[in-house]
Amino acid sequence: MVRSVGGAIVLASFGAAVGALYLLQYLYRKRDRSGAAWFMGNIAAVAVFCAAYGGALLVFDPTLRVALEAIAFSCVGFMGPFFLAFGLDYTGRGDLIRTPLFGIVAIVPIVTAGLAATNQVHHLLWTDLQFGSVFGLSTVLYTIQPWGIFALLFSIGTAAVGSLLLIGAILSYGPLYRREATAVILSTAPPSVGVFVWMFELGPIPELHLTAPFMLVHVALDGFAFVGTHMFETNPATQRMAERTGLDSLSDPVFVLDTNQQIVQVNNRTEAVFERTRSAALPIPLADILGVELATLRETQELTIESDGGTVFAVSYSELTDPSDTTVGSMLVLYDVTADRQREQQLSVLNRVLRHNLRNETTVIRGYAEAMAATVEGSELGSHAEKIDAASNRLLSIAEKARNFESIQEGKIAPKSTDIGTVLTDVEAECTDDSAASIESTVTPSELQLRTDPVVLSVLLTNLIENAIEHSTAETPSVTITVAEAEAGNGRVSFEIRDRNEPIPKQEIQTLQTGFETSLQHGQGIGMWIINWCVQKLNGEIEFDYDDGNVVTVTLPQLS
Repeated sequence: MVRSVGGAIVLASFGAAVGALYLLQYLYRKRDRSGAAWFMGNIAAVAVFCAAYGGALLVFDPTLRVALEAIAFSCVGFMGPFFLAFGLDYTGRGDLIRTPLFGIVAIVPIVTAGLAATNQVHHLLWTDLQFGSVFGLSTVLYTIQPWGIFALLFSIGTAAVGSLLLIGAILSYGPLYRREATAVILSTAPPSVGVFVWMFELGPIPELHLTAPFMLVHVALDGFAFVGTHMFETNPATQRMAERTGLDSLSDPVFVLDTNQQIVQVNNRTEAVFERTRSAALPIPLADILGVELATLRETQELTIESDGGTVFAVSYSELTDPSDTTVGSMLVLYDVTADRQREQQLSVLNRVLRHNLRNETTVIRGYAEAMAATVEGSELGSHAEKIDAASNRLLSIAEKARNFESIQEGKIAPKSTDIGTVLTDVEAECTDDSAASIESTVTPSELQLRTDPVVLSVLLTNLIENAIEHSTAETPSVTITVAEAEAGNGRVSFEIRDRNEPIPKQEIQTLQTGFETSLQHGQGIGMWIINWCVQKLNGEIEFDYDDGNVVTVTLPQLS
């Protein structure tokens, strides 16, 4: 019977060590999750403690027995600080681990381990060591010194603080983490009781350190928390980091997701828009609520809810990281852009209708004006007809520019290596078809290439040149184009267009710079707007100057 009790204690100690090693191996796969690495430290200390103490019970050699006792004593000192670090990191307070205060916490077990290894010299941890045998096991009895008592109580105290952090997570975040956190909190009780009983010799057999067999319960509860309920798949750090971003202050629907794209928290607006989130038991896959995977949402950046009358949401995605830059989840914000989309649609239809009718009706006006001018040539009516014809041509030009630019705006930029000289040659030919303008261009070096969208570049240069020709008062408008690599380098190319015209009105430039027109300040034509929009489309910059003529400089980057 005596031997059976001793054997059970040893088996329980080694069983706890084996269980801890299994849990350690499982946690290794989750080591990148918040708190996982620190809990691995706690479990490693448990495994070494149980193995060392279980082995010590079978060793009767005094030197080896004392060495194993020192290892076991040291491991108890590390368990609490590791558990505290786990609690901080798991609940989203990992930044505190890197503070000087936690450095002091880490020093205590390190000093204790050093004192345990050299206790035979100074006896600062224990004195009056006595060897004995209980239940056929090798035991030792000694008087724990003040530092030893402090180190053990410090370990229990730090473990208690870690438990309080988990209790706070239960109270703050409801049932989502209740099972896991409760299991881990309860797991600290058996070893803590074992240490108290042994340290203050409260039990009937003070020679036995029953903390080791009690660890079997500790490991079993931890195994349930981490393996049975997948504790590191979803943790409070996700919600804590989301709250720091002002989750409750957002008036748009917000989904807080864990690393497995499961919803772990929503705000009030989400519950109002997506009624199912009110009664759903969290965590729940995002696709179950929105009907689409996160990857698709991130790609399209838009979500349409047909069941809600076709409500359109713009999607904003951002990762949530803890203070150590570990990804703990993500946050999805949905912005209702239904009204914006409807306005875009209405404006697009209105634009097409107006442009189509403008072109058709202006063509009719132009035809009658030309017929009238031919009939009453040389008279005052003929002069009026010519003016009507000129005005018609300007309107048709505006309509054509609007049509060309709309096609560019609706399309995507398609960058490719473009020979600047070739583009300029084509543009010059187009601009001098119906004009006697003189255009001179220089490209340095002549084979200069720019990775850009050649179609948008062609529209940009055409409008720059046409704008200079159109506003010239000379019989033969003169335009000079100089293209070279920009001084700033980085492959940027500078296009300088010079004319001999009057200065471009300041209000015209100010209108472009502010980006909108008002009733008191407006541009004179669509050409300058198209120039500005093309520059933006190509991620470039535009500058205006005057030196015996207007100098417009456009600098374009190499597009990827």
